[in-house]
Amino acid sequence: MASVDAQTPTCPVCKQADQVKTLQAAYESGVARAAPPDMPTKNIRMLPTILGAGILVGIFVFLIVVLIGSEAVLPAAVQLVLVVLTLLTIVTALVTSYIAFQRVVKGDAEATERFPAWDQAIAVWKTLDYCTRDDVVFDPKTNSVILNDELAALRSMEPGKAEQVVTTLAQSK
Repeated sequence: MASVDAQTPTCPVCKQADQVKTLQAAYESGVARAAPPDMPTKNIRMLPTILGAGILVGIFVFLIVVLIGSEAVLPAAVQLVLVVLTLLTIVTALVTSYIAFQRVVKGDAEATERFPAWDQAIAVWKTLDYCTRDDVVFDPKTNSVILNDELAALRSMEPGKAEQVVTTLAQSK
């Protein structure tokens, strides 16, 4: 039993080890501020753009089927204008879809650039401990308390902030 207690780090505030657990265990037990850093993502809204273009294509195709395909007699010029408008709408929908997908690819690339920082933040997060008695997060290697602002910056994964916290914590080891 003594060897288990010797492996558990002591809290820098109360100097006891009986209420100390990993940050992951604290998060799993319901401590919200012990949450791991969010995986970097980039949300690009493309549904309204593609949906709008698709609806326009549908309307023009419907008009062609109803007006040209029926027995209604339309002048050739009106039929030609309707077909040209439909083709222009289809081309516009395709160009709009291409632009939307390019935005998604760019967003994925931006998120991918932030993966190394996220990996570092997760590695640091896994080394931190939590004391239930004092409600503090601390680094067991340096025996220093991690402030709530530093913990929030580590979790936020905002460019610059998380890297700065990771660097600061890594330098103190």
